[in-house]
Amino acid sequence: MKNNSKQLLVVTIIVVLALGGFLIYNYTKPAEKSEYYKVKRGKFEAVLTCKGEINGLKATEIRMPRILGDRELELWELNILDLVQDGKSVKKGDFVVQLDANKIMASMRQEMQNLEKEVADLNNAKIDSTVTLSNLREEIKNARLDLEYNKIDLEQSKFESEAYQRKTQMAYQKAENNIEKKERDYLLERNKLKVRVGRTAEWVERRQKKIAKFQEAMGSTRITAPEDGIVIFGKSWEGKKFSKDDGVPTYEFAPAIASLPDMSKVLSEIYVKEIDIAKINTGDSVRVTFDALENVMIMGSIKTIARIGESHKDFDMKAFKVVIHLDNTNEYLKPAMNSNNDIILAQSDNVISVPLISVFKENGAKYVYLKENDSIRKQEIKTDIENETSVLVEEGLKEGDLVVLEPPLEQVEVAEK
Repeated sequence: MKNNSKQLLVVTIIVVLALGGFLIYNYTKPAEKSEYYKVKRGKFEAVLTCKGEINGLKATEIRMPRILGDRELELWELNILDLVQDGKSVKKGDFVVQLDANKIMASMRQEMQNLEKEVADLNNAKIDSTVTLSNLREEIKNARLDLEYNKIDLEQSKFESEAYQRKTQMAYQKAENNIEKKERDYLLERNKLKVRVGRTAEWVERRQKKIAKFQEAMGSTRITAPEDGIVIFGKSWEGKKFSKDDGVPTYEFAPAIASLPDMSKVLSEIYVKEIDIAKINTGDSVRVTFDALENVMIMGSIKTIARIGESHKDFDMKAFKVVIHLDNTNEYLKPAMNSNNDIILAQSDNVISVPLISVFKENGAKYVYLKENDSIRKQEIKTDIENETSVLVEEGLKEGDLVVLEPPLEQVEVAEK
């Protein structure tokens, strides 16, 4: 029992001595030396960096053949059966897209069936017309013979009584009236049959023209490149690139299926958040680099800034589309390449700037801590634009000043304004 008590006492003494040594060391060790930044004049640049996508300034659009958008065909939308790989280089006449022609074939078969019926109706109308008019002409011929007989009776009646003469004269007059009626009936029936045959013939001709359009549409479902270039597929109204099995609208103002950009003049399209849009203006210089091309940098300038913001999948706020025209091109640039765009907001030479971490705020004022001999004092400054790491200083500092990068723990002297 005594041995255990002695051991416990020894352990307690050791722990107390260790703790005391730790506290003495921490309270008596010299303070670490603060870090300083020596103020100097030099070049200052502020940029706004945005990701983007490049494309040709001009492009040849590959649209639905006009015949497929003919309202009379009522196709409205056709599915893509096959297509070349997005970004593939093609020559003029090379295959680009194959559209599904089943809908066209089904409609054309229906039109052919309708045409067969209407051709039969036309032939029947022609036969009916021939027979009817032939019968009417025969009736007119017979009526004229009756008139001749009545004329003979009329001539012979002069030797008869007045009553008989009157009777033959009336019969002759009736025969004349009958001929006039039959001739009028013939003309009316002929015109009626002519209209019927003509209308049926128009229907047949319209069907034939429509079938010819369907045949032309069938041949248009294989879409080829109108010229040499790199195929970049377009996007639907939902913003999704066209791909296999997608439905493509056929009407005139529908989005283009694909395009062949001309990369001799290049642009970069970016989206700028609404909180940054006020920082930029048309004409601002832009430094453009590319993820796929090392050591390639091309200068450009902002050409257009959208007036209305839009929702964008990469931002949690509205974004504005900005188009940048590059000053020149590069033979290795390809459409839809990712671009890194540094919009130069400010660029000055022989100016004073300090690290952002050395600038502090208090009651709306900005200040830094200056090291002067063995003391540190608080110095108010006036700043301008800033970049990711530094801020431009207009007043309050001079070249050679030592700025403390971290605020001191002790009280400091406040400099006179």
